[in-house]
Amino acid sequence: MKKFSIATIFFIFLSSSVYASEQDVQNLINYYIKRFSPEKAVMMASGMPDQTGYFNDVYLDLQGVLIEGLRLDSLRVRMLGVQFNSPSEWAEGNVKFDKAMQIYGYGHILETDINNALKSKTFGKEDVWHDMSIKINKKGLHGRGYYLAKTFLVNLDILIEVSTGMKIVGMKKLYFDKPAIKINRMDLPDAITNKALADIQPLLDLNEYPDLPVKLHKIIFSEGEVTLTTKNPPEIIKNGITYKYEK
Repeated sequence: MKKFSIATIFFIFLSSSVYASEQDVQNLINYYIKRFSPEKAVMMASGMPDQTGYFNDVYLDLQGVLIEGLRLDSLRVRMLGVQFNSPSEWAEGNVKFDKAMQIYGYGHILETDINNALKSKTFGKEDVWHDMSIKINKKGLHGRGYYLAKTFLVNLDILIEVSTGMKIVGMKKLYFDKPAIKINRMDLPDAITNKALADIQPLLDLNEYPDLPVKLHKIIFSEGEVTLTTKNPPEIIKNGITYKYEK
């Protein structure tokens, strides 16, 4: 009969008590799936978290995810030295991000998804915008739409055309940047045009999602799409533990 030394038994006990289970990690990815309703998801980890919720290295790839009503074609995050709350709480859907030594993020947005987000936002606010469309090229966004300006005497249905860049505010919010506004057939006070833009901004606000701790630095425009990223985009974890999901 094989005998184990006291040191071996202690090591086995310590190993089983220090690290969380695979079910705990599955509970974590289940939380993100429920939270953001991705079409596909991949989570990779360099190893199991400990009982406090600490991971050495975690990579998360969510495709077709909804944030603030805006669909992101791809959202990728890699977190090094990341601390969550205790895994014992994850099964109940209680996931809290505490801190991380380093975070890399990447978001990819399509022109069609920006248009859909603008329509859903403005049509829900007294139908002040209609017949909106936006095009994206290497220089930025070019959009047009009709804005119903409600004044004291009369309601004005005005064609507004906008050429604009985009800017990141506080590493979390996405706004139009230095928009050039053309009003068809009439000049309007700045107060009206500013109110028109205020109704649809910010386009994206990650402050509403503390459990997705991405800080953005760069915006890259190309035909029909825009990319948001940290200074260095996230890379997958080679030879990591992998969990996958698809609707």
